[in-house]
Amino acid sequence: MELHIQKCQTCGSRNLRNILVRDEEQKVFVQCRDCESLVARYILNSGGYFHAGKGFESFLRSIERDGAISSARNIDEWFHSVEDSANREFEKIIDLANIKYGDEIP
Repeated sequence: MELHIQKCQTCGSRNLRNILVRDEEQKVFVQCRDCESLVARYILNSGGYFHAGKGFESFLRSIERDGAISSARNIDEWFHSVEDSANREFEKIIDLANIKYGDEIP
C-alpha cells in the first residue's frame, strides 16, 4: 500500500478543500485553498462514497444516486459493513501516516 498526504503541485500547500460533485458520476475535486489550483480529481466507484457521522440516510442517498439499489433487504447490513470497514481502514491509515510522517501528519 502506498500512502501520501496530498499537497498542491503548484505552490506546495497542504491547505486543500474537497469539492463533491454528483452528476452522472460521483466525483471529488481537490482544490488548493492558497492558490486555487486544481490538485486532483477522483471518480468514486458505485457505493464508494461514505460520509462518516452522517448515518444511514446519507448512505441511502449515495447509493440511490449511483443506481446501486437493487434490493432493500441487505442495505442496512451493507451500510454497517461500509461504516465498520471505513473506520477500521482509517485507523490503519492514520497509524501508517504516523509511521511515515512522524507525530505531526502534514
